[in-house]
Amino acid sequence: MEAVLKDKQKKKKSKSYSLEKLEQRAGLLFATPALIGFLLFVLIPMICVFLLSLFKVDLMSNTFEFKQFTYYEKMLHDSDFWKSVRNTLVYMVIYVPLTLVLGLGMALILNSKMRARGVVRTFFIIPYITTYVATLVVWNVFLHPTEGPVNTLLMSLGVNNPPQYMVDVDWALPMLAIIGSWKDVGYHCILFLAALQGVSKDYYEASSIDGANRFQRFKHITFPLISPTSFFLLLITMIGGLQAFYQMALLTKGGPAFSTTTMTYHIYRSAFEYYNFSYASAVGMFLFLLTLVFIMINWFAQKKWVFYQ
Repeated sequence: MEAVLKDKQKKKKSKSYSLEKLEQRAGLLFATPALIGFLLFVLIPMICVFLLSLFKVDLMSNTFEFKQFTYYEKMLHDSDFWKSVRNTLVYMVIYVPLTLVLGLGMALILNSKMRARGVVRTFFIIPYITTYVATLVVWNVFLHPTEGPVNTLLMSLGVNNPPQYMVDVDWALPMLAIIGSWKDVGYHCILFLAALQGVSKDYYEASSIDGANRFQRFKHITFPLISPTSFFLLLITMIGGLQAFYQMALLTKGGPAFSTTTMTYHIYRSAFEYYNFSYASAVGMFLFLLTLVFIMINWFAQKKWVFYQ
């Protein structure tokens, strides 16, 4: 009798083991396309960029000369590089909180009882699905220093010297950050709205019985329950801020006076205008490390404010 029971137990173990193996193989099979894409389009290009930063490339003679870390030393002593780092950080400081706060505010409005909520939601998402070129053409017309409707309105209201926006050193970078935020806030709004709609109403009913006001309900119920979504959006917004490029390339060309040249645009100009691919690769590696540092800081900090159910 004991021998029969042991045989049954062995069969159960073998079945569970084979089922576990099948699940692992199925998971690996489904993950294979993503792994191949990561290998071909992320990991291998990243290794090539790092190797390229160690060599001097001559496109005319098609030769490569090993220079070790010469281009990294050049980068660290380049004043234009540090200006681009500063511009990138300033852009991110404006873009990230503005996009997150506006996205959450819009989601809170849409989550409340209001008429034509679907129509309003569509208007909010339109800037995000519109191409960057079309968006920036419209903004370029609106912010024209002499003929744009914004300055025309300001002058009609008695403002004698309205801002020059894209041709003003002090205004250009903040305006690009505002345009970037306006473009992306719809995406954040939709994700925040999905998170808000996933919060059970039972929590709010219980808190209202206890006498909690709106701010207390948001602080102690809403924000903790949507904190995973907030953390995800914080990460992708910071990465997007560090990689800002389209506004600079299409509106200001990095000017005026280098005031809107971010690291990505500095990489673009170094590689495709001055054909200094090795230096551009070195700056690209620095941008990758800077992005990684910001991600790691947020990853460790999220343990204090992100709550997973």
